[in-house]
Amino acid sequence: MNEKTNKHIRATWDRFNKPNEMSTVTLGEIEGFAEKLGLLVESVTEVDFGYNPRIKAIQIKTNEGTALYPRQRLDEIDLYNHNVRPNQDYEHFWNSVDWFMPMFMSNGDINHGIEVSGLKVRDQKHSNKRLIQERFEPALSSIYTLGKIVPITVQTLAESSTISKHLPIIRESILAFYSGMKIAAIATLIPIIEDILGSIIGETSSDLDIVTKVNKSIDLANEGVTKLHINNVDWIPPEYIKNSVLKVMNERTFALETIRYWLLNSFYAKTDDYDNHSGFNRHFFAHAKSDIWQNEHNFFRAMGLIQALAFIESFAVDGSKVSIFPPEPDERAESFRQEVFTCLNTQLLKKHVLNELQIDNNLPFNPTASDDGWLLRAFKLSEKMNTQIIRGLRDKGWQCHSFTDPIKEGEHISVSATKDNHDIKVALLYTCATSNSIYKELDKTCDYILYQGSYYKQDSYAYGIEAKVLPLSAWIAPD
Repeated sequence: MNEKTNKHIRATWDRFNKPNEMSTVTLGEIEGFAEKLGLLVESVTEVDFGYNPRIKAIQIKTNEGTALYPRQRLDEIDLYNHNVRPNQDYEHFWNSVDWFMPMFMSNGDINHGIEVSGLKVRDQKHSNKRLIQERFEPALSSIYTLGKIVPITVQTLAESSTISKHLPIIRESILAFYSGMKIAAIATLIPIIEDILGSIIGETSSDLDIVTKVNKSIDLANEGVTKLHINNVDWIPPEYIKNSVLKVMNERTFALETIRYWLLNSFYAKTDDYDNHSGFNRHFFAHAKSDIWQNEHNFFRAMGLIQALAFIESFAVDGSKVSIFPPEPDERAESFRQEVFTCLNTQLLKKHVLNELQIDNNLPFNPTASDDGWLLRAFKLSEKMNTQIIRGLRDKGWQCHSFTDPIKEGEHISVSATKDNHDIKVALLYTCATSNSIYKELDKTCDYILYQGSYYKQDSYAYGIEAKVLPLSAWIAPD
């Protein structure tokens, strides 16, 4: 709208708004005044605009452009004024937990995730930041469930002009994560983020710094959201489309601004300024200054971020085919879901087979960034303690007590037993090839030190020990 037309459009608004007559003015009065200013009026109609709440307005269409004249002032819109404070609390919550409002999720899904964390939206202003973020982490896998990740990936992202070229990498990362290579999956996803941002902005983005890319992409998306918010008219009083107002009235603007804040203040924050729990920071990853980004929850952050970029594209890129609504799973989703479950089942089988081979052959476990193997080894220790040692003692009339949980340092577990005023203590090591210092520490209190697997250079590890040391398979509970 040119300057002259804008002057007449604004003058028509001021004529009826300043004396507070917009709630009662007739369509004929609007039309008559606009024509006196030289505008050729094509139509004047009553309409609604906005998202939440819908606001009544007069829409005037002229030969020079179309405008909306809201019937109510902002301070007269009860729902808007009622929502200002809760909106601020909700924004502060997402900033506090180091995340943003998730995309392609229902409010029910998001609220369930927050409930899982045990956090309250309104109670975070004076809490410890890192503690809040640590408590929120379990919510990520509750929000970004496999049931949501799969259809959004193979259906929604497939329609994205900026992301679809990365789909083979994204699918492979998902399969890798659910095959146990969790950190490798995260490391594969992080580098594609900047390319997607550049693609959203267009060909002219190559010379822009990352902060400018973020702001430009969000600004473009906000322009798209605003156009829909005001029914694609050319002019509306600017106070109705201020960013602070739209964040309250339109959750799409709110979501975009939480994404902007997180990208600038967390993901792209300089290393010296970064102090969040997750470690999900592009600079820590790219410059290998720390391994704090190697947090398995960051897989869900990476997937959530890619989904958020698809949401940005849907409003920022002309002609985008990305739907902002959650997809109904189709045969593509079912096929990929079955592929992921095959990886999960294969990974479980692989762990158990490898564990037995390592025990039987006294071979060490080879830790990875995703898995040091302790959880499975702890489970095996507990299982052997319960099914062989404790059962064997009870069969001989021993009363077992003082059970311990598996101890990671030295990888062992123990139990005490009493019979006829006689006490014994039995320890089980994960492997014979355990440090002599662990043997000596157990020797202070244990009568039997057992280990899984076969006899393997026992004298090289269990020297200077008074307790009876032998393989679990060769042990018989005393009478």
